Amino acid sequence: MDTFEVISASLFSVRYNHEEYDELYRIFELWNDPTYLYDFFEEHFEDLNSGFFGKVTVKDAVRKTRKEAKNLEKKLLDIAKNEDADFVNLSSFFKPLTAHETGKPFEKDKAYGLYQPTWLRLYAIRVNVNVNVFVVCGGAIKLTPTMNNRAHLLTELEKMKVAKDFVKSSDQFYELSL
Repeated sequence: MDTFEVISASLFSVRYNHEEYDELYRIFELWNDPTYLYDFFEEHFEDLNSGFFGKVTVKDAVRKTRKEAKNLEKKLLDIAKNEDADFVNLSSFFKPLTAHETGKPFEKDKAYGLYQPTWLRLYAIRVNVNVNVFVVCGGAIKLTPTMNNRAHLLTELEKMKVAKDFVKSSDQFYELSL
């Protein structure tokens, strides 16, 4: 596992050993791939139409996801470069994954897609609550209320755990964590 600096001293992305690309690149490639999205929404059609998002066709879900992902990626990079007037920094964009994570070093965080309601999630590790440095470690299309009952979301929880342990032990982030 290693990290890739996306925006200098602000935004990093994990590349897992079994993956060819870092997570930020991989996620946005998937969210822009109509074939992947079509297959995903077909597989999770019951979740897609369970009521929270209303009645959505697979075709509309693919179109919505691709449009939102494009805008989300641009927004994230603009914020990381301090070029976005709506957000002061990444700390105002990412939120703690759970209430018990709040304010802890190496906090697990999430960012939401830009449109409400949204099913897009980016997952990151905040190096320190006093430092505006985040390491993207995953992302998912979340169609259910919790992450605990779908295999692809459980995978994201595990990836966050692995990434958190890696970032905590990395010399690259040690001084920032103090």
